[in-house]
Amino acid sequence: LADGIKALVGSLKDLALESQKANNTFQTATGASTAEMEEFSDAIERVYSKNFGESLEDVAESMAQVKQQTREIDPSKLEELTENAITLRDTFGFEVNETMRAAKMLMDQFGVSGEEAFNLIVQGAQNGLDKNGDLLDSINEYSVHYKQIGYDAEGFFNSLVNGAAAGTFSVDKLGDTMKEFGIRTKDNSDSTKKAFRDLG
Repeated sequence: LADGIKALVGSLKDLALESQKANNTFQTATGASTAEMEEFSDAIERVYSKNFGESLEDVAESMAQVKQQTREIDPSKLEELTENAITLRDTFGFEVNETMRAAKMLMDQFGVSGEEAFNLIVQGAQNGLDKNGDLLDSINEYSVHYKQIGYDAEGFFNSLVNGAAAGTFSVDKLGDTMKEFGIRTKDNSDSTKKAFRDLG
């Protein structure tokens, strides 16, 4: 019984130390106040308790990256975004920081929620849009150009999926083509006018 109690006490001490280390990691990375850390600490522990992340510190590092990218201050929203980011990392090998940049770009450009942004990225990956490892970079670079010519988030991804299905080698090439198309449609040059006349 004494040995069992010692082992339990040792485990609790280890857990407390790991929790403190995770909190320090998050606080240092984000500059959160001591008062804010009470809620953020709970959020980190809740995410880890649902089997996300390899350790409390892994969750804390991921959540810190999410907070840095989104400037989100609501712990419950941070939880959701962190869980989605870790899922994408563990499923598709996307780095949390890069995933969050892409999700934030979709949210900013198309006004979608964090959940919708992650769903679109997941569906894109499932449809082979990352076969050359350039899906997240393409989202970051070309979302703004699709938005400028009238696409919504779903239309943006459908364009990439349709182009890939038609045999386009890379989603980056698709994005670049739409970017150039957008530039041409706004330059008001004689060649552009003639091209639209030729197209009817």
